[in-house]
Parts: sequence; structure tokens; C-alpha cells
Amino acid sequence: MRYHSPQAWRNRGAGDAHKKIEKKLVYSVASGKKIPSVKQLKYIGRVLPPLQMWILRVVAVILVVNIIFLGWKYYQANTTEIAKAGGGYTEGLVGTPQYINPLFLQNNDVDRDMAKLVYSGLTKYDDKRAITPDLAEKYELSSDGKTYTFYLKKDVKWQDGEPFTSDDVAFTIARIQDPATKSPLYLSFRDVKINKVDDNTIQLGLPKPFAPFLDLTTIGILPQHVWADVASENFSNVPQNIKPVGTGAWKFKSLQKGSDGSIRSYTLEKNDTYYGQKPYLNTITFKFYPDVDSAVQALKNRKVDGISFLPRDLRSTLEKETDLVYYTFNLPQYTSIFFNQAANADLKSKAVRQALALSIDKDRIVREVLNNEGEVIGAPILKGFLGYYEEVKKYPFDLAKAGDLLQAAGWKKDSDGSWFTEENVTVPPTDEEKAAAEKDKKDPPKDKVEKQKHVLHISLVTVNQPESAKAAQIVKEGWEAAGVKVDLRLVDPSRVKPEVIDTRDYHAFLYGEIIGSDPDLYPFWHSTQARPPGLNLAIFNNPDADKLLVDARQIADPDKRAEMYKKFQDILAEEVPAVFLYNPNYNYVVAKKVRGIADQKHIVDPSDRFNDISYWHVKTRRIWKK
Repeated sequence: MRYHSPQAWRNRGAGDAHKKIEKKLVYSVASGKKIPSVKQLKYIGRVLPPLQMWILRVVAVILVVNIIFLGWKYYQANTTEIAKAGGGYTEGLVGTPQYINPLFLQNNDVDRDMAKLVYSGLTKYDDKRAITPDLAEKYELSSDGKTYTFYLKKDVKWQDGEPFTSDDVAFTIARIQDPATKSPLYLSFRDVKINKVDDNTIQLGLPKPFAPFLDLTTIGILPQHVWADVASENFSNVPQNIKPVGTGAWKFKSLQKGSDGSIRSYTLEKNDTYYGQKPYLNTITFKFYPDVDSAVQALKNRKVDGISFLPRDLRSTLEKETDLVYYTFNLPQYTSIFFNQAANADLKSKAVRQALALSIDKDRIVREVLNNEGEVIGAPILKGFLGYYEEVKKYPFDLAKAGDLLQAAGWKKDSDGSWFTEENVTVPPTDEEKAAAEKDKKDPPKDKVEKQKHVLHISLVTVNQPESAKAAQIVKEGWEAAGVKVDLRLVDPSRVKPEVIDTRDYHAFLYGEIIGSDPDLYPFWHSTQARPPGLNLAIFNNPDADKLLVDARQIADPDKRAEMYKKFQDILAEEVPAVFLYNPNYNYVVAKKVRGIADQKHIVDPSDRFNDISYWHVKTRRIWKK
């Protein structure tokens, strides 16, 4: 038994009495009310036991949390999130900038990407590949289809503050037309007549109607005051190519070089005087890498927020990265196999070309090479373009039918399954035969005619890149399954133009071409383009086809143009100078934090992924709904 002193008992009794008094005081504050008042609540801790106080505190916390939660839900339901200015975006590019100049963009994707942001053209492409005004407020075409009048937007400023006028447009085209400039656009603008009407109006005249001309007006315009003192022959050797001045939404800020002098990073900042939608982002920084693998690694290491292009074979390396968003755009590009009939006499046979077309499993290529990110095609005009022809003759995968065609054309099957023909070959007498005849004093031996086997043998060439190499391998397997001997040659990308395209050194060439927004097929199929630098890689020559191509580019009526292109495609389908394989999608990957990127379905050039970049943002704020 515990002992308590008399004093302890007296203290305990005093304490109990004190508590009873406190309770009476608390109750008295209520003034007869059943619900506790604020004054009473001040003393609640002196009335309730510890356990009840703990429960009360827990209930109070839950109540507060629920009030906050309901308030937040109400706030979310009655407000909307919008973009907020600030922050920046960093992208990894493969290659380095050389000429950020609209006059020299044809051969460098990096230059096109950056020029897209710095410069503006008279017109531009919208998200449906349609031509819309840009620096021009509007344009008109004369009734004869030969004169375009552009009415320029007023109060447009160059990024250095100088006013933009029609003089800048006239200057840009005049420099393109000067052979000393050596612009790849020279032939396109050579015969254009320039007429400045006033500071805000300019006319461009053509010697004859040319339907695709508006596509040419999307090129960026140069500032005359910056370039006027640069001689045409020096246009490619001045600092303005790396530190450009344009009218676009983005302007040059800074660059960083490595120890070897090459540019390692390049930063643009938003142009606050831009005449269009002002960007939300403050800066765009490009970092340059020697190859795609290095760019992908930089994305994995969070050194960049996106990369310009993600090859399908590398997508698996990013599967574990959950903070990335993948965008798939439709690009006007097709991959085909072009036949060079001059390099292989067997290809002059239509039956052989048709049999080769029937021996390609296009569906397998799209499935295994593109991961179904693309479409099988049968003609050079793609879905969604003027002249697209769903009913054009096609060559579905059919080895049996391919064999029937070859057999009907006189080819025979050898014991190893290959196709061959027998040819009469003249064989001259050997030296031994000549010596024996001379020794025996006989007449000199004559040439003999012998039958020899000629095997159907094709050399297939493509670019040594994963997609092209895999597609070519599937083509090779199909042709070999059909009984055709095939040699596959892979060429380094840097050597394709000088060693393959410029020399036309191939029997069959698997290659991709970007055709632009207008379905003008003249540069790719007219007989005058069969030699370099023309792009008629099949060396196709057909008078009827040539006439259709010439007439189609001189007619403005879209329905008549479409009919001509359909007739042209009928000729191609029958003659099979090439086998059209697929139209691949363009894959673009960006960090989730970068928002506002529209899931565009159609772009004309990879640089068009920036068409809506003024709306990209990394910061947001909420506003009350109206």
C-alpha cells in the first residue's frame, strides 16, 4: 500500500475542489445555452478528460483538412490553368549550324530549324500544310496566273529595330537571282520579275503560270540594311550567317564554342517586337551532338528537354523515362526503290520490274521497321495531297504471281530456285586452238556460238542507317524468295550523294525523298531531271508523262491538276520505274514539363515542328472561369 502524507491528501482534495469550481465557471458562461460558446471553448481543456481532448483534436484536424480539400476542389473546378510567360526550352540537335540564312538551307537540318525561328517569309504553312500570309497581310494572283501581288503588313520591325519594307523582299530575291551568291534557290527564282509598287506592296512576275510558286514565298526574307554591303560572292563567309537578324519571333542571344572552334550551344531569346503571337518561353537553347545516340543520352541525363528526331530503333532506350511525351507528325516523305535500267539490262523488262514489285512485303516493312508508325503507299502523291489516287494500280505481295510473270517473259527456274535465261554467247578460239591449227597448217579456228545461263541478279543500294538498312534487308529476302540473286550494298550517309546519287551508280536504290507541300512531281520525274543535280533517280523518260508534268504545274485549277496527276500516276503504275514502299511518320520527343505543343498531324519539313512554338510554355497560372 502506498503511503500518502496528510499534506498530500489535503493538496489532492484542494485540487479536486478547484476543478469542480472551474467546471461551474465554464457552465456559468453558457448562460443556460446547450451549445458551447466561444468563451466556453477557451476552457474546454479543463473540462474534458485527456482521451476526449485527443479525439477532439483529431476530429478538428480532419475537419480542417476536409475544408481545405473541398476548397481546393472548388477552386480547381471553377478556375482554369493557362500559360504563363517565363522559363526556357533546351533541345538537342545532331550536327552544327553553318548558314542560318534562308538562301542556303537546303542541305542542313540544323540551319533550317534555327532559321525557322529567326526569319519570316511572305507566307507560311499552317497546321494543315496550307499556305497562309505571314509578312504579307494578303496576296492576289492576276487573271493570267503570272503576277503575284503581296500587300505587306505595316509596322513590322527587324530585330534590331529597323522597319521592314518591300525593299527587303526585292533585295532578298535579287540576291538569290545573282549566280555569284550560289544559292540553291537560284533556278527557282531565276526568271522572276520584281516590281516594287510602294514600301508595303511588291509584285513578283513569272514568265508563265507556275502553280507551286507560292511554296517558294515561304522562304525567309533578309534585311537589306544588314546585308547590302556584303558582296554576293561573300554571302556564305560572313558573321551574319551565324548571328542573324530577322523578323521572326526569336532573335540571337548568345553562342558557346568548344576548344576546337565548333559551336556547342546556341541560345535564342524571344523577340518582344514580333508582330505575331508573342512567345511564352523566354529562351530556346540548342545543344549540338555528333550523332543521334549522343543526343538521346543527353535527353536521358536531362541535359536537354527534347531532341529533334527520335529514330524508331532507339525509342526502346527511353521506355523507362516516364517524364517524356512522344509526338508523331505526318511528313510528306516517301521511301521507294528506284530502278536504273541503264545499269542493268534485265530491268528494261517491264515483267521483271513488275515481278520485283510483287516480291516486296510492304506490310512487313511497316510492321517490323516502322513499328506501324507509317503507311504503305503505291504512288508518289500521298494521302491528303492534291492528286492523291486511291484507285491507282497496286502490286500486293504475291510471290506466285511474280513467278508467273517471269516465266511468261521467258525466264526459267534453275535447280537452286533462281531464275535464268539461256543466251547465245560467241566464244573466240583459245590460244591453244589457234596454235594447234597453225601447227597442223589448217585454217584458223572460227568463233563458236555456245548457250550460257544468264542469272537474274540485282544490286540493291541504300543508306547505312537503321531504318533503310532493315527495310532493304526485307526487300532482299523477298526478292531472294522469288528466285532473284541480290547483292545488298550499304553506303555511309556522307557518301550517298557523291557516290550514289550524283553518279547514279546502282541497279536498285532504296531511298527516301521529302516532296514538300505542293504535289509538283516535275523535279522528281521529268526526263530533264534524270541527270544530276536532278532528282529523277529512276532516270525515267516518258514523253506522255513529261507533258502531264509540265501542263500540271502551269494550271491553277486544282481539279484539272488533280486529273493530270492521276493520269501520270497511271503511267508510273504501269511502267514501274520504281516501287513505292511507305510514308513514315516523324517522331519527336519532349519532356512533359514543356506544354502547349499541339499534336499536329501534318508538317511539310521537320522544322515545322516549331510552327506553334509561340504557345509552348513551362510555367502556368490559374484564372477564374467566366
